[in-house]
Amino acid sequence: KEGGLFTFNTKYGFLNPYAIYYGITSIFLGLFWYAALWGCQLLYFLSGNRIDKRRRLVTFFSQVWGESLMALARLRPETEGLDKFKEFLKTNEAAMLVANHNSWLDIPFVGTLYGWGSNYKLVSKAELGKVPILGKAIKLGGHIMVDRSNRKSQVMTLRQGMDLLKNNVHLCTFPEGTRSKSGRLLPFKKGAFKIAHKVGAPVIPISIGGSAKAMPYYWMFPFRPSRGVAKVVIHEPISSKDISEKELTEQVRAKIIEGLPEDQKPLNE
Repeated sequence: KEGGLFTFNTKYGFLNPYAIYYGITSIFLGLFWYAALWGCQLLYFLSGNRIDKRRRLVTFFSQVWGESLMALARLRPETEGLDKFKEFLKTNEAAMLVANHNSWLDIPFVGTLYGWGSNYKLVSKAELGKVPILGKAIKLGGHIMVDRSNRKSQVMTLRQGMDLLKNNVHLCTFPEGTRSKSGRLLPFKKGAFKIAHKVGAPVIPISIGGSAKAMPYYWMFPFRPSRGVAKVVIHEPISSKDISEKELTEQVRAKIIEGLPEDQKPLNE
């Protein structure tokens, strides 16, 4: 039985002893994160937003929460290509990171790749703004929230993303637009590629394998450590210059598929 003998269901998803441990640890660390966010908000208010305009402090405190939780819950995945990615970060050239998405764990998996020295923003759906603590971090940290049912929101997302990349702030997004419940790669939305292509920023494909084996969509929290089952493959940057937006999308998708396990690859590609 998935999750072990003591697994039980709730209206928010399945739980087991490990999931409960994760939840308690996440909430405990989240209290310090939440306090730090309020401290940042006070600082920005008192300074008239003249201090930390790119919200690096919010990114730092979010990173502290994510790194601590990953360590205490033994959630850090195996990585491939991390050393080359760290070398790329030293160039101070902003890039768009594009990853597949089939588990809530994909977000901290990608976030912790940046380490402590880089400022990055997520391009996320507007619904994440309602999640306790995380929603505050997204709003206060200057992350991009897009309402795909609102044309004006989509245009603002494009402008925000271009501005951030031009100012050497990395962007990260999941172009499927939602978690894949089957685990297999879904079709891509165009927004991320349009942003990168207009600015001429490189796109770095990320293949995340096995994250749903630790936390499927129907679990409230992870039911086991992801160490040993999850792997993140960071591919070489793909230049968006001198190719069309369509070619950029196709090349990035091909690379992501290349790094996925067989049970996550789309059936018809």
